[in-house]
Amino acid sequence: MKIKSIPLLVGVAFATCVNTELLRAAEDAEQAIKKLEQEWADALVKRDQALIDRIESPDWMLADAEGNLVSKAKADADLKSGAVAFESVHNDELKVRVFGDTAIAYGLVTEKIKSQGKDTSGQYRFTDVFLRRDGRWQAISTHLSRVEKR
Repeated sequence: MKIKSIPLLVGVAFATCVNTELLRAAEDAEQAIKKLEQEWADALVKRDQALIDRIESPDWMLADAEGNLVSKAKADADLKSGAVAFESVHNDELKVRVFGDTAIAYGLVTEKIKSQGKDTSGQYRFTDVFLRRDGRWQAISTHLSRVEKR
């Protein structure tokens, strides 16, 4: 009987080690995404295109609060020209879920922003989708929905 229990114990120990490593990797990824979310918010205010390019994938798309699909090229051009100008961006209630090389971040963002000369400041629920490519996380999609200020 003792011989039969040794493989079982080895299997349980191995599974525990693997599970612990997976949990640690997910926690590390969660912290990395939270850091990227803060850097992204700061980069929008500072109009730091190099940092935005590092965070957003070249194929990143935005589904804005009016239901428009906005490409990275259009969003970048609007930021560069001043057609869109962020005075402040603050994320709250940020949650991150990690699924291997995919992560979903969602929360509440409060923005002071002008778009096409119009004040569009307010609070928005957001969902950002990130992929880990070549060992680093990049945003591939953002969705915004306006909410009444809390």
